[in-house]
Amino acid sequence: MKATLIIKKAPKRNDSATKATVYVRVRDGRRFDCTASTKLEVNPNLWDNTKGHIKDRVICDKEYRASIEEEISKLLTFLNNEYAKTDEPIDKEWVETVIDKYYNPKKYIVPEEDKRMELIPMYEYYLEMHPLSEVRKRNNRVVIRALRRYEAYTRTAKRGKKDFRLSLDDVTSDTLRDIWNYFRDEHSLMEKHSKLLEEVPEKRPLKPRGQNTLIDYFCKFRTFFIWCYDNDYTKNRPFDRFPIEEPVYGSPVYITLEERNQLLEHDFSDQPKLEMQRDIFVFQSLIGCRVSDLWAMTRNNVIGGAVEYIAGKTIDGNPKTIRVPLNKLGKAILEKYKDYEGPGLFPFTAQQHYNEDLKEVFRIAGLDRMVTVLNPTTRRQEQHPLYEMATSHMARRAFVGNLYKKVKDKSMVAVLSGHSCRIVPIML
Repeated sequence: MKATLIIKKAPKRNDSATKATVYVRVRDGRRFDCTASTKLEVNPNLWDNTKGHIKDRVICDKEYRASIEEEISKLLTFLNNEYAKTDEPIDKEWVETVIDKYYNPKKYIVPEEDKRMELIPMYEYYLEMHPLSEVRKRNNRVVIRALRRYEAYTRTAKRGKKDFRLSLDDVTSDTLRDIWNYFRDEHSLMEKHSKLLEEVPEKRPLKPRGQNTLIDYFCKFRTFFIWCYDNDYTKNRPFDRFPIEEPVYGSPVYITLEERNQLLEHDFSDQPKLEMQRDIFVFQSLIGCRVSDLWAMTRNNVIGGAVEYIAGKTIDGNPKTIRVPLNKLGKAILEKYKDYEGPGLFPFTAQQHYNEDLKEVFRIAGLDRMVTVLNPTTRRQEQHPLYEMATSHMARRAFVGNLYKKVKDKSMVAVLSGHSCRIVPIML
């Protein structure tokens, strides 16, 4: 998203009295372009539409200029912060709402007593108050959106529930079972109630949710209820009678060192994009980080022949510096991209494209051995060629699996990968 400030009214020569409304223009590539009015008014002859502020060389009262510049900075900062917090597609209504929220913040503050009464506003309040990483907040918002659709579905499809709202004090184990069944079947229910999905959309199409996904959602939901109980927002403990089983995982699939070398030896010179994705994957498999941490790295993370970083997933809870020494191969890959002038270590693409390209990289390089995996939705075993299973997370598993084969030390693997020792056996 790119936000700029413009004036639509054309300047008139020698007109120093007229004032025109300043508009926020919000663009998202070619997909989206809209404007919304602000409360700022400036003489068109003073304004630079290209730079989005008062012209640098125009004669203007210093205090007036400073006040306009300060207001511009506050407005754009607020807009960008709101954009960073949302997972929903932006549109003109979203922009207008954000501008209104900037000028009328009291309209959007939920009274404390209302927060205690309704579950979803309280869940959002929890995300504001509880120290969570942005990744975990984003994952919790997926649950919140699903709960919003559950409310809307209940009001629409169930008799006598037209005013239904989830209440923090009224959720029971039966309510949780009903929510579980809705989450499980939501992909098919929304086919009949597509308008509800328009009200609370998802970026990706809804698909059948497997048992592990449902367990993950409800673990987050349970953590929220525990927080509410511990902070005296409710005395209700519905999860006491709603046990959540442990997730079930199949054996992790990762590439061997021989297969990694096969990737490296394949000539991708006629497909530079795939060559780049191959290099990024191999580098990731050498340091074992999550893809989100890799995307956030810069050359400043390379210190004394090693990569140092704090995992984004734990930065707000138990931050620890992870230091992974680079071998000759890792240093060679960095050297290959030493002329890249962007902010990151490599010229990254979108993470979704990265995963899609990796499957093609593996296929072309001939990594097609058959592997047996557990389907997370059906919980049945399936056989697939290795290239179909290629994702960014396979690089992290390759780091853990191949390192453990060498050192047989779970503690060392945990330190270098940022896992706990309890998690390392699951990875293996």
